[in-house]
Amino acid sequence: MTYERITSERDKDIPHLNTILEMPQISRYISVDKENFWRYVTATENVFYYKVVDEGALVGAIQLELAGEVLYMDIMVIPEFQRRGIGTSIIRDIQDGVLPLSFARIEISIDESNISSIKLFEKMGFSLSGKDDELLGYVYNKPQKT
Repeated sequence: MTYERITSERDKDIPHLNTILEMPQISRYISVDKENFWRYVTATENVFYYKVVDEGALVGAIQLELAGEVLYMDIMVIPEFQRRGIGTSIIRDIQDGVLPLSFARIEISIDESNISSIKLFEKMGFSLSGKDDELLGYVYNKPQKT
């Protein structure tokens, strides 16, 4: 799998990503204001948006925001590629430092009805850190090197 950072609002894959973000099975968990979203992720310091490509196919995307030592993360796997281990691979790659980002902890929010994501992140070593309305907070602390 490769990760290609979107650095321009004119990236050729944005129309396709917009279509995916509008799909009911995605939009119920990830909501974006398309008028401002792409400008935000391409022009904001410490915000990174990556396309996830596997064997030449766009299979997902990751939005990352670095705030000090904390990495906030959203992952989207395109529905037709779900349940193939792609989410697991993405999380493992981020945990292993494949992307050039320095962090001590990863924090995510998951809608409490998104059982498959909850199971995935728990399997990958994330721990429940709290609840705010319907959102569950999870945290992963990067192991300290000795």
